[in-house]
Amino acid sequence: MNGAMFTINFRREAFDREQARSRRRIIGLASWLAYFGVLGLVLYAYALNYIALERRTTQVERQIAQFTGSHNLPRRILLDPAQTGAIERFHTSPRRWRDKLSRLAALLPPAATLTSIGLNASNSNQAADLNKLIIAGIMRPANEDPTREVVQLMATLQSDSVFAAGYQSIKLTQSRAGSTGGGIMEFTIECR
Repeated sequence: MNGAMFTINFRREAFDREQARSRRRIIGLASWLAYFGVLGLVLYAYALNYIALERRTTQVERQIAQFTGSHNLPRRILLDPAQTGAIERFHTSPRRWRDKLSRLAALLPPAATLTSIGLNASNSNQAADLNKLIIAGIMRPANEDPTREVVQLMATLQSDSVFAAGYQSIKLTQSRAGSTGGGIMEFTIECR
């Protein structure tokens, strides 16, 4: 047997060390490239934002110069007290109606059911009708007189300061016994 049975590679350990060192250098280089890449993207985003802001500022300055150059500045508008009152009512309307309707829901007895609520149902331009509220409903009391319940509801609405605010009169405009009978009373209350 002349041939070698095995060979020993003495350079393998050095080769492995060189491979590990190369891997470390590549990973370090990749991490630095990633860091500077992300930094570059952030700076690019800032640059784009700056350019957009600069364009918008220039556009607004141009519009201001054009507007002041044309001498079409808004003039002072004189409003009579009725128009001012209408604007104030419109501005406070959502909050006021929310309060009024939630108060109405709290004041209704359990035997009452509302069938409709209308605000200025006739679409009148008269000042007295702008705030006119019509409440229609049905009263189904279990053991009492339905007329007494309707009158009591009216008195409650008149005496409640939150609901009655802004109305000079709250009156019962219509009441009649229900068509089906059984102690049902249909009513209509008008608030002006």
